[in-house]
Order: sequence, then structure tokens, then C-alpha cells
Amino acid sequence: MKSAVLVEPNRIEIRDQARPEPGPGQVLVRVRAVGVCGSDTHYFAGWRDHESGTIYPFVLGHEFAGDVAQLGAGVDDVAEGQRVLCAPDLPCGTCEWCVRGEKNVCPNVQFAGSAGVMGCLSEYYLVARSQLHPIPDSITYARATLCEPLAIGLYIIDNLVKPRGGESYAVIGAGPIGLVSAFCARLRNAGAVYVSERIGPRADAALRYGATEICRVEDEDDFENFIDAATGHNGVDVVIEAGGESGSILQAAKLSRIHGLVIIEGIPPAGEVPFAVDAARRRELNVIFGRRSLDKTDEALELIETGRFDADGMITHEFPLREAQKAFECTRDYRDGVIKAVIYP
Repeated sequence: MKSAVLVEPNRIEIRDQARPEPGPGQVLVRVRAVGVCGSDTHYFAGWRDHESGTIYPFVLGHEFAGDVAQLGAGVDDVAEGQRVLCAPDLPCGTCEWCVRGEKNVCPNVQFAGSAGVMGCLSEYYLVARSQLHPIPDSITYARATLCEPLAIGLYIIDNLVKPRGGESYAVIGAGPIGLVSAFCARLRNAGAVYVSERIGPRADAALRYGATEICRVEDEDDFENFIDAATGHNGVDVVIEAGGESGSILQAAKLSRIHGLVIIEGIPPAGEVPFAVDAARRRELNVIFGRRSLDKTDEALELIETGRFDADGMITHEFPLREAQKAFECTRDYRDGVIKAVIYP
């Protein structure tokens, strides 16, 4: 099979690799579409080399859908040829967090395309049966890849914010996670959703995905001034940091009202970044770091299937596997108005 192999930071090669064989409880999937996530580009650019287990060469990719190609022993409830969406994570199931139903923070999780775990940017990929979600013929493989980021947005709003309705939000960054956060906030009856973004096409997209107002930032303090004016210097109820930059993480606490909630969802290109402790302390803020999603895939799939979430509108660029290098460079550099790139192995 062909695989897109990251041989060193910023260099992918298409290589021939052995096609894996499914063992007991496993399924071999013929991969049809893979979404390029911001966390993938961090590995691509070498920004997460500080993480233990990041060893080259390895294969990226974790947002994927395809067809069941081969069944391992004991798997009798899916059929070869069935169209499926694949969850990227395989929790251990036995640690205290899994037992408590909090498998998204399982310390032993095997997560596709992360440090030490091969990803799915190949023609075939091996998964556990538990990772499969059947998809209807009405959903393209590319649309199905959006279930993973959309599930994260649902988790942020439902599990971390726990909204009552009417809350005001500030979303920093209108990449895919910022957009799904804005969408899910409005889905759960947010009062106002203010979104900041530097890149024009992403700012335009935010209005389509739930933002009530956009701040097209040029300077770092633009969004702070915008939120001050919009809220009468009171700040918002919920701040969602989805930019993954040191500056946006530093800014997050400054946008919140007293007793507000700040959720850090972006992944910065360094293990340690500055945080506005004074602003957080004086406001007595709750600060939460989001970690992936939990049991939201089925709802995300339904939102896409019914058209309530416009998956096609978020997919701006498409590439064959042989152009994986170009896809990652495009996403890394925010070229040509890219929001979400999809690769077809």
C-alpha cells in the first residue's frame, strides 16, 4: 500500500509499506478521505518534537473515513464494503479515567497520528471494531471526516461550558475548531458569539457558522478593545481560545467577565506559554483546558447528515495522496484561504 510518510519536519515522502492484517477484534479499513487537522500540521512543522515519542519517520492523519476491507476474527457485526467513519482514539478501557467514563483523558490512549502512533494517511489502516461508526450513502467520505472536529465543538459546549442559554462568547480564531465552537454555541442558544480572525476567508466563514459579530484583527489588542466596546467593559461569559498561539492564550483571560469561564482548546507550538494570571485572578475565573471529545460522534454525524452543519462549506481544498506535501504546506502556511484540506488516499 502507499503511505504519506513524514520523514523529517516539513518533508513527506510517498512510500510503499506492507498492508497490515487484522487480528482478533480488528478491522482493516480502505481509507478514502483524511482531513488535515491543525495538530497534524504541528507535527509536520516540527513544533511538537518536544513531546516524548515523536520519532521520525511516521505517518500523520486522524480524521478519516473509508470502507471495511477485511475483518479480523470475532468481528461479525459489520460487513466488508461497509462505509464507515473511524474514531481516531483507542482508549485502554481499564484505567481509572476510562472506568469513570472519561476516556478522552485516558493516559494510555492510542491516538492515530500522534507521538509514537502511526496515522491513517495510507491506502489502508487498521482499527479496533469499537472505532467504527457506519455512515449512510448520503454522506460523502470527505463530509464524514468533519465529524471529529464537530464532535470536539459539541464536547466543548455541552461538557465544558454546560450552557443554560443566552451566554455571550468570545472565540479566538476561526479555524475549524473555532468555527465548530461558534456553530455549537449558537446550536445551544448562545446570546452573542464574537469571533476574532486575521484571515479574510476564515472571518467570512465565521459569519456562516454562527458568529453574531466578527473582529477582523490586525493588532494583538484589537479583540480586547472590540469586546470592551461590545460588552460595556464587562467581558463575556465564555472565552474559547481556538488559535493555538501564545498571544491568543495570553489574551484569553482578558476577554472574560468576573466569574467567567475560559476554555483553552488550541495547541500552542511550545510546551510552555505565558498566561495572564493577574487578569484571571482578579476576575476569579474558571480556566479549563479542553481535551478532544467524548461520545459526541453520533450527534455530529446526524448534524452533517441532516444538513444542519454545512460540512462542504468548511472543505476548501482537496488533494490526492501523492500531493500530501502540498496539502500540509497549504494548511501550515494558511495559503489561499484554506480552512480544511482533505486528502484522498
